[in-house]
Amino acid sequence: MKKFYITNSIPYVNASPHIGHALEFVQSDVLKRFHKEILHEETLLLCGSDENALKNVQAAEKAGSPIREFVDKNAKLFESLADKLNIQFDIFQKGSDVKHHFASSQSLWNLCNKKGDIYKKEYRGLYCVGCETFILKMNLMKLENALNILGESLKRCRRQIIFSNFLSIRSNLST
Repeated sequence: MKKFYITNSIPYVNASPHIGHALEFVQSDVLKRFHKEILHEETLLLCGSDENALKNVQAAEKAGSPIREFVDKNAKLFESLADKLNIQFDIFQKGSDVKHHFASSQSLWNLCNKKGDIYKKEYRGLYCVGCETFILKMNLMKLENALNILGESLKRCRRQIIFSNFLSIRSNLST
């Protein structure tokens, strides 16, 4: 039997879900049902919540709530939205979920670390909390409108970042 795997973007849980999340949930569920019911394929639909984000920390602090309680409460809102829309996720995986996430993530991490495919290095640059990314100076002009829409100011910061060096497996990734 042919297999079909679908994953949604993993939303940040710094706020309640909005109509865009509902749209993505419904679209992925329709796709899953088509492959399962019409094409008779074995399917797996995964969604979850991204709990590891500066915007989550800032939102919890603004709400005066402990971070873990805050992200757990909002993650439940996403699960509740899926239930109300009759979405059939096979797995709703929280980033802190030991059952579904931790063992496989640690295994991959250890394997990449052992092979030298990841390394820690200090990075300095302009950071956009809303985008959860560092912005290169050469991209500032292109991003001017996007930054105005986000309403976020960039912050200069210095952080220890985990970099990847996957050149050794690049040919395998493109096949």
